[in-house]
Amino acid sequence: MGGKGSGGVRLNAGRPRQAGSVRQQRHLRHTGKPAAPVVTVRRPPPVAVSKPKDLPAGQSSVWKALAPHALAARTLTPATAWHFRELCEAIVLKRDMARILEADGLMQNRLSTKMDETGGGEQVFESKAHPLIARWTALLVRVEAGLTRFRLAPMGKELAPVEEPKDDFGEFDQPLQLVKGGK
Repeated sequence: MGGKGSGGVRLNAGRPRQAGSVRQQRHLRHTGKPAAPVVTVRRPPPVAVSKPKDLPAGQSSVWKALAPHALAARTLTPATAWHFRELCEAIVLKRDMARILEADGLMQNRLSTKMDETGGGEQVFESKAHPLIARWTALLVRVEAGLTRFRLAPMGKELAPVEEPKDDFGEFDQPLQLVKGGK
């Protein structure tokens, strides 16, 4: 049913990565050739993205709350600022819908007339779900996707820090010192 790549973006999904030296040893054992060295890329510091001046108050407070975390995750850049603005808008709209649903209730009662073939009818009391529930649910999915895109959604575990690969045999790279005379 779902083809390759149909699952979407899931951070830290799949098998945990092994240390570079373990990968290299396994590669050497299986192929007889040394693996390519693990290269660690130093990333430049995050670029500060300023809050748009024309943001409404609610969206501005969401921006102030989430932007530092997105900058630290390096997902808020000048190129993604527009999408971050739309995320803030969706969060505020979702909150507004939640307030309306809380005030109105999740169920709505109404009196309707059920017509029969003679042209007469009887009145029927119906209880239906609030029409905003479906829209709120769709907006919730959109907000969750945006939070995941900017790495702001909780994942249940911390991201592992990027470490320099440890050279297990580094102590043998130093030149040998020969001892004369046994002293």
